Amino acid sequence: MTYRGIFILYALLLPVSSFAQPVIRGKVKSQMGDALFAANVYLKSAPQKGTTTNFDGEFEVKLTSENDTLLVSYIGYKTKRIPLRSVNLKEEIIVVLQENSRAMAKVVITAKDPVSEQFSVVKMSMLKDVYLNPVAQGDPLKAITVLPASTTINETANPSLRGSAADRTRVVLNGVPIYKPVRASQLNNQGFFSLFNAELIDKQYVYASNPPLTYGNTSAGLVEIQTLQQLYKNQLQLSASLASLGFLVSQKIKKDVAFVQVYGNNQFSEAFVGIQKEKLPDINKFNTRDAGINFHSRIGQKAEFNSYTYFIDENFNGTNEQFTYRGEVATDKRRIFTVNNLKFFTAKGVLSINSGVNSARQHFSFGNIYSDQKTRQVFTSVNYKWFLLPNTDWQFGITHEYHSLAFNDSIPVYYYALAPDSPNEYLFSSAHNHILEMYFYSNWDINEKLTFSSGLRSNIPVENQQHHISWQTGLKYHLNSAQSLLLSGGKYHSYAVPSYFSKKYSLLSSYQIALDYAYEIKNIILKAATYFKKETGEQSVDTYFFTDKINTFGLELFVAYNFYKYCKLTLANSFIDQKLTIDGSDYPGPKDFHYFLKTTFQYNNPALFSEALTYTGRPGTYYNEITGSSFDNQSGFFQPVFADELFTGQYSHYNRIDLSLSKFIRIKKNAVIAYLSVNNLFDMPNQKQVQYNADYSVKHFDYYQFRTIYFGAVWQLNY
Repeated sequence: MTYRGIFILYALLLPVSSFAQPVIRGKVKSQMGDALFAANVYLKSAPQKGTTTNFDGEFEVKLTSENDTLLVSYIGYKTKRIPLRSVNLKEEIIVVLQENSRAMAKVVITAKDPVSEQFSVVKMSMLKDVYLNPVAQGDPLKAITVLPASTTINETANPSLRGSAADRTRVVLNGVPIYKPVRASQLNNQGFFSLFNAELIDKQYVYASNPPLTYGNTSAGLVEIQTLQQLYKNQLQLSASLASLGFLVSQKIKKDVAFVQVYGNNQFSEAFVGIQKEKLPDINKFNTRDAGINFHSRIGQKAEFNSYTYFIDENFNGTNEQFTYRGEVATDKRRIFTVNNLKFFTAKGVLSINSGVNSARQHFSFGNIYSDQKTRQVFTSVNYKWFLLPNTDWQFGITHEYHSLAFNDSIPVYYYALAPDSPNEYLFSSAHNHILEMYFYSNWDINEKLTFSSGLRSNIPVENQQHHISWQTGLKYHLNSAQSLLLSGGKYHSYAVPSYFSKKYSLLSSYQIALDYAYEIKNIILKAATYFKKETGEQSVDTYFFTDKINTFGLELFVAYNFYKYCKLTLANSFIDQKLTIDGSDYPGPKDFHYFLKTTFQYNNPALFSEALTYTGRPGTYYNEITGSSFDNQSGFFQPVFADELFTGQYSHYNRIDLSLSKFIRIKKNAVIAYLSVNNLFDMPNQKQVQYNADYSVKHFDYYQFRTIYFGAVWQLNY
């Protein structure tokens, strides 16, 4: 045989020998039978050549020798070692991992979950719903925006649920309310980002309607966030992006007893704005520095303590336009808050003491408007969760919130004359409020299919406050293991947070009723809901108009379909019929949408990359048209004349497509996550606010941000 013939024969046989390389396939599950996603699977002789399981817990590893050992690990579970000679490599193996035996007793674990957990519309996993969801961009509040119940329309992370104003919805961290839970600096075309670092978060619950009365001062929905209760590995993270540098250290102080997490970030605008200034015409410069520390410790076997402190210093400079004046806008803010929790566990329940302090100071200037605002909030609660019977939980307690705000403002004499040399007047004002309340909440598992909950919350009037009682009831019925119905209703109260335009704590209330349906099997999730809410109390519609009643009726549909192992398609749509009342007349509300469509295609392959293509579409919101003007000699400006009928103008339809890409690269014990996002991919001009020329004869529009690019990487070292 010639050399050429030998070479050809070798070339033909080489692929055969390659395909003949032995492979082990299998699935990784928990003791409950749930598939474990992103479990580590690798060979003892070559850990760098391992893989991670997909969403169905499946894996495939090529073998170099049948004398090796397969290792399977997952956070919170014992690592399993499987000698390859003990299994049949021709068949798929099932690997069942056991939870870490050092976990706390069942009563302690149960005590950590909210007593109202079954009545949350969504329970979000930080790994699956935040980290591996490119739409969330690593932000826990951004992750909510894909839900049909999310009706945030201004590209921010501040949650608006089921048509209600963000001011009515409360975000709670470890039992303590966090007001204004977003950054003021605008970044990455997504508007504001939340204040929360996802690396510190364990669970997140979303109550789109009928928030549990274990918390007060909310009359719309609730987002409940819990930080980590146990640290499974030490880790150092370093991050760099087009607009930020950051670090995070997670360190066990004493094994299975205490740990600490420390992080810091510096965000800057030079590169982000510099490479795409034409797409960001209203941003000149921003800079944000923030840092946080979270400490958790068990105290013996029956108590634990957690303390979280956060500081942020942010500055923004850009261009703004109001009425006929366009000029520089500048804002800077410093804020620090701390949340402390102490829990005592008994065989029949848990006693928790929560406290929080928030202090902030913000400066704002635009034209002849200047505002210096000081904010202080102090929160304290004492709660007891009592496991009265095996199928009944009670929780009761008392809470106190103290709010104070001080404003030192310059206010235009003529609301339409905002130039720096236009007349203004200085005004100092302050407001404070005590919210002292007690509550009772019960949860009763009537049988395996039916759960009933109820709650009462009453304020204890302070300083001539009006007495009010909030109440709620809920019924959850499991039709079978895949389907459930949740019927809930109640009356709720909250106080509006004062602002530059309304410097008082107005009492708000709402009646709500909602019916939620959920169906979930292996590859499909289907959720549907209908709700009605009647909201009363003075709240702003825009800068110059207020309403004291909003009625909202809504229908929601959500479908998620997993296919081809790594692909997922989600479709969320909401129909919202909303009417607001001003001086006895009804008008379309700010969330009056015949459709609010959000659809996402995701491809998540841990071995390759993750991708998400997201479309958001809705009708434009309504605004008050200016139909004419008259020249005012005293101010030197034209005074606008509004249309006789309010809210007759409507912005054009909102359409936006975003693209997100990320890649996870494992390097022994280290990992690198690289990401890229292109926001508003097709550069759609989405109208944000109507503007006019000097005499209001010609109108034009400000727009939400156009197409922007953002990228970065995170390096993780586990040690």
